[in-house]
Amino acid sequence: MKVGNHSLLIGKLFADVISIACAWLLAGFLRFFVIPGGQQDDFGRFAQFVILTVVYTIFFISRNGLYEEDLEHSWRKQTTKLFISIFEGFLLLVVTLFFLFPQKLSRLSIGMHFIFLVVFLVFERTLISSAIQKAYQKGIISRRILLVGFGDNLEKYEKALHSKRVQGVKLIGQFDGQGKKIGGALQIKEGTLREVVEQTKPDLVVIGYPPTEYPRQQKIVAQALDLLNEKVQLLPTLPQSYISTKISDFRWVPVLTLNAAEIGVFGRIMKRLFDVVSCSLAVTILSPVLLLIAFIIKVTSPGPVIFKQKRITKGEEVFTMYKFRSMRNDIPEGDVHWTEENDPRVTKIGKLLRKTSLDELPQLFNVIGGSMSLIGPRPERPELVEKFNSEIPGYRMRHRVRAGISGWAQVNGWRGNTSLERRIEFDLFYIRNWTLLFDLRIVIFTIFKGFVNENAY
Repeated sequence: MKVGNHSLLIGKLFADVISIACAWLLAGFLRFFVIPGGQQDDFGRFAQFVILTVVYTIFFISRNGLYEEDLEHSWRKQTTKLFISIFEGFLLLVVTLFFLFPQKLSRLSIGMHFIFLVVFLVFERTLISSAIQKAYQKGIISRRILLVGFGDNLEKYEKALHSKRVQGVKLIGQFDGQGKKIGGALQIKEGTLREVVEQTKPDLVVIGYPPTEYPRQQKIVAQALDLLNEKVQLLPTLPQSYISTKISDFRWVPVLTLNAAEIGVFGRIMKRLFDVVSCSLAVTILSPVLLLIAFIIKVTSPGPVIFKQKRITKGEEVFTMYKFRSMRNDIPEGDVHWTEENDPRVTKIGKLLRKTSLDELPQLFNVIGGSMSLIGPRPERPELVEKFNSEIPGYRMRHRVRAGISGWAQVNGWRGNTSLERRIEFDLFYIRNWTLLFDLRIVIFTIFKGFVNENAY
């Protein structure tokens, strides 16, 4: 690595400290020197607390892993963690000032500091992220990876390194491959793991073996524990890559929780508030559209305007889902299956409604009523859920949250008659990584690219 991790860490830390201090001092300057009513003499006492806000914010930034480099270098993930860190540091600062310092500081200046802090840190981190990406592309920074072992998991990992989102990676070799070469990796056969690491100087060592080679894997893991300066990762053998996992310990016994995908209590409260407020506004704004669609359905084909169907939501509870009717009533459905292209049951207006997903709009009332969420895994019929539960490992995990009108799988094209396995992967990724910003992102994606879809018939 031409530019070391240590240099990147110092650069990020220095930039963060400057941004936090500038946000605090600018808020004080505007409050006491620019905005009418401020006393200039109070600025000195206000400025004394700059060290406190720097320490608090840096602590949470570090605690949330923002000084660590990951292979994907995802701007979205970093920004989400940054918002959380800023909020946590600000909350601790407010509590400290309220209980420990009798002379109250200006609430306006503290509020302005929070706004400036968000703007400064996001802007600064965006610039740093862009600079690091360019450095990866030019080869100024690279991350040297040593593969150890063989098998399907290690092969999948090597292929993932070629993703467009992964840059600045240099695969320096494969040790203990037992003649089973992975990709174009240089084969290293001689020496111990520590000797190979001293020769190749990797930044990351990735260990992976098939289940039948467990004793061999344990031997290599024991050697990996002797490595002091290199990061070591072990690829575990799990039933499916989409199964959510959480590593913890019970009385010093390692425990791997396979079904840890869930949203915390505070998160569920925030998500519910977001659902009620956003869907209530949507119903108010879209009421003319809802009435127009209802009128067109009524005059173009006999039958009810609203189609009701039993679906499955959180906890595998059965609920009645509402949709605008898009099919004829005089043709029986037959066996339970997804709607196919050129299905004779679909009406002319129904084709348009399905293609644009406008038939889903009545589900806004499902969300307000609490049986659904605005964003979440799409609900299926009880018959299909029973079938999928017995055929697909991990399918039940989707029901740890409320079913949604739109979801991460849908905006990525996994809807209708597409791969269930891929859909589950995206649904569980959403549950594991849920934030309010993630919901907002999916809402925006749904508006711009999620309504019209080639797989919607």
